[in-house]
Amino acid sequence: MNVTIELSDEQAAALKAQALAEGLTVEHWLERLASQFAPSASIAHLQKTNPEEWARRFHEWAESHDRTTPLLSEHAISRESIYPDRV
Repeated sequence: MNVTIELSDEQAAALKAQALAEGLTVEHWLERLASQFAPSASIAHLQKTNPEEWARRFHEWAESHDRTTPLLSEHAISRESIYPDRV
């Protein structure tokens, strides 16, 4: 399916900057965004019928996540920070 939308110059520039920041073309960035909100098909059946394809798609999905997201600190995931009233 092809979709054409009209964007302002500012919107187009913002999309292009976001895509470039992730090392993608605008087209690939939008395809990835669309697949997050409207996956093409469930792959749950592949786990039983075709484990190799399921694993390939799982790894593809895992690699699509932003690796620059900062990790939580040790304190942020400590029992004390999660349950401050139980210290």
